Amino acid sequence: MNKSGLIIRLAVVVVFTAICAGVVITQLFNRITYLNELALSEQKIQQLHNTVFATASIATYLQDEELIQEVINGLNSNDIVQNAQIYTDWDTDHTITKPANSTVFALYSPFEVTRKVGALIITPNVEHIKERAEQIGRDNTIVLALQASIVSFITLIVAYFVITKPILRIGHGLHHIEPGNRDRVKLPEYHTESELGLLVSDINSLLDKAEQQIEQERALRSEVELLEKRFRMLFENSTAPIVLMEPKGNILLYNNAFLGLVNKLNIPFKKNFGSYLKHLFLDEKLLDNTVQAAFNNDETATGEFKLHSNNSDITVWVQAVITSTVTNDYKEYYQVTLHDISKRKQQLEILDHKANYDQLTQLFNRHAAEIKIQGFIDKRQPFALLLLDLNDFKPINDIYGHDAGDEILIHVTGQLTASLRKQDILSRWGGDEFVILLPNVTPDIVDKIAIKLYDKASKSYFLKEHDKSVGVTLSIGVSFFPDDKETLHTLVKGADQAMYEIKRNKVTHPEIYIKHYANLSHKLI
Repeated sequence: MNKSGLIIRLAVVVVFTAICAGVVITQLFNRITYLNELALSEQKIQQLHNTVFATASIATYLQDEELIQEVINGLNSNDIVQNAQIYTDWDTDHTITKPANSTVFALYSPFEVTRKVGALIITPNVEHIKERAEQIGRDNTIVLALQASIVSFITLIVAYFVITKPILRIGHGLHHIEPGNRDRVKLPEYHTESELGLLVSDINSLLDKAEQQIEQERALRSEVELLEKRFRMLFENSTAPIVLMEPKGNILLYNNAFLGLVNKLNIPFKKNFGSYLKHLFLDEKLLDNTVQAAFNNDETATGEFKLHSNNSDITVWVQAVITSTVTNDYKEYYQVTLHDISKRKQQLEILDHKANYDQLTQLFNRHAAEIKIQGFIDKRQPFALLLLDLNDFKPINDIYGHDAGDEILIHVTGQLTASLRKQDILSRWGGDEFVILLPNVTPDIVDKIAIKLYDKASKSYFLKEHDKSVGVTLSIGVSFFPDDKETLHTLVKGADQAMYEIKRNKVTHPEIYIKHYANLSHKLI
């Protein structure tokens, strides 16, 4: 049996209460019994006095010793009397020696009721009275103890069957009920309207609600598990690399596509590539600025970035989508999704190259050159614009064909490129014309560069198919920004006018191959 069981506790409480109450009541009852016995003894002594009063008065009046002795013997034979004495000489009360606890009764003359003839002294038997009181107390104690035992036993039996047993059945029923099923606690007999009945009803109501909630939770859990499977399927099978990380860069989740990207870049996989995976990006500062600007406006960070690659054969561009998520417990996470846009970038580069570069010479075409020149104009950066035209190119093209002409153009392009500085811009303006932009130069420097250009471009070129060496020369017109002109159109027009001035005078002045727009109305250079 469980030492902490309800019935054991109830029995201990009932027995302890009975013992405590019995001790207190016994002590109180003994005291009351003792006081009652004393009062009863006094009453009996008074009755004994009333019984022998007439005889004692006559014996005392007649001085009859035998009769006096008979009265005394009669009183002494009583259990409650310890000693009885009769005084025949009565002078004053103080002349009588009275034992402790004794009672003195005056004896009067049978003929003169006011004259005292003696005194009767009765001493009660205190020990007998105490023993009797104690005996009565013991008897009562036994009776009370027996009564308390019977009452406690009956109380326990009644409590067990009426309260404890139903509670134990309720507890046993609850112990074997699993939340969520249809089992319920049985209602105890005879407790339909009692507190226990109401308790069972409330428990069953709670079990009903628990079952409903558990069923709802199971349904939600099944739905969550299904959604989780679908999400994991999407996450794992996504062609776009996806990473979930902490702000410090610790990677928590990643899919196979991300692992494939790292392998493609020939970069060892790590659990931390820095915040936002920035160590994978070629321009980390640009990534940081893009993300911070977006996050400061509570927006999703997006941008196109080039990645590091240890594989020289590939170039990877991605569109990065970086989202910040804060959970209910105020923890922040970053989700980084990378979309490979390398093919699109490559196609754009091809289109850009076609749109801005001459297919034959791979120089800037006229469109791209105009954009570059306009950029210098917008920034108010001084420069010299040189317009070059090839002399003797048309006969070569007509005699040897367009393929030979293309070879000459490619040859001249190489010679011009070798003659220029890194900051200079060379473009094919159209046909056999070229435009060169020389930033921050003086007329003297332009002349020095022009000499180099003329010498390089004038070198003869051997046509293998025709077994023939051919050559061309240059006519160069120059205009300066902002000294001569301030718009693209006027700058080109000015250089063109200077160049055609040279061509018009080529027969008479073949040694002149460069002319500045500012000197058109002056002597030739």
